[in-house]
Amino acid sequence: MDNIKSAIGSIKLLILIVTGIISFLLELTGEFMRLIFWLFQLSLTDLGLSPFVEIGIKVLTFALSYALVGIIFNALGFFDSYVMKFVYFVVSTLIGFALSAVIMFLQENIIIIFWSIFGVFVVTVISIVTYKIKNKAIKE
Repeated sequence: MDNIKSAIGSIKLLILIVTGIISFLLELTGEFMRLIFWLFQLSLTDLGLSPFVEIGIKVLTFALSYALVGIIFNALGFFDSYVMKFVYFVVSTLIGFALSAVIMFLQENIIIIFWSIFGVFVVTVISIVTYKIKNKAIKE
């Protein structure tokens, strides 16, 4: 009788472990699918940039992503084309979005950026000229 109870208890424990593992894998798969859907949505996002800028971003994204994926897989010594395609998609999507966001920020704030750089330049020139004039007056 004790052997039957322990066998039934072992089967129950095994079933609980298996269902726990399966539910964990399903949850992990669900999170992975949400990441994939988010990446597809991100890759299709239109940020309203000019066509010339978008072409430049695409070329820069291709170059950076291709180089980064090559560096990663060369360092790992692992060259599987299916994995590399997926990693390239993820990296290129994130780099493309980041570059687009930076360009969009620059386009929106170009006047502030220009006047800030111009102000720093003017202050630097005035400081250098003042320093040279004072330094020359001290030597004489």
